Amino acid sequence: MYFSVKHIDVKLNQDYADFSIDENRNSLVLCDGIGEFTDSGKFSKLVVDQFISKNYSKLSDIIGDSDLIKLKNDKIEGGTTFISAVNKNNNDILYLEYLGNGGIIHFHGDFSANVNSEEPYRYGEIMIPHISPNGALTRHISHNSGKAELESSTIELNLNYITGDIILLFSDGISSLEDKVILKDNENRFWRNENPAVQVVLKEFHLFLKSNINANNFNDNLIEFNEAILEKLKAENYLEDDASLGIIITENVLNHYKEKFND
Repeated sequence: MYFSVKHIDVKLNQDYADFSIDENRNSLVLCDGIGEFTDSGKFSKLVVDQFISKNYSKLSDIIGDSDLIKLKNDKIEGGTTFISAVNKNNNDILYLEYLGNGGIIHFHGDFSANVNSEEPYRYGEIMIPHISPNGALTRHISHNSGKAELESSTIELNLNYITGDIILLFSDGISSLEDKVILKDNENRFWRNENPAVQVVLKEFHLFLKSNINANNFNDNLIEFNEAILEKLKAENYLEDDASLGIIITENVLNHYKEKFND
């Protein structure tokens, strides 16, 4: 699998994200500081730094981290959401864990081959945000989080589709399911309000894959794309808040693009 994650400052400088690629373990984590607290950036940065530097695999590892405990004991007021992805031993299993909001979407390598629409739509939301009906975060890592707020959601995916699998992970600066409201028109039809930033990422990602199917340094190019697409979203005013974006793809995605687009 190929891993990448990047973050970009837009408003409060409270998003942090990082990833690690090792022989037997790939991982990424992204955190979105809770904006109502001035020092939330300290929480999100610490969680990301410790998760990557100490090769943590689960949220419980972070909760027991001595540096995080010290931050809370020092009465620093702040908090963060949490999304992580870990793959071990180069197998097909991806472990996802999250607290709070943001998004994780899953789609296959043939996502751009649509017969019903010119817009990419064949993907699934696999993260149900921890948000109350009035829009408040119900789960988070913070100075006042207890057992209930630290109860994470976990997902285990077997990424073995014939055209490959792609996972996008992002903070709510890009999108979150609670913002994709359902609308009903006067003909009794139902429509979901799609976030345009996600569509921009999907379209640009398709073009990136087409132009990099034979690249010898694909992972480096993926990291550059990850950074460039965030810069594009910011420059074109798709982002109103700090944003993080993670990308995971399997080798079969590249194999599919080689078969379809190689001359």
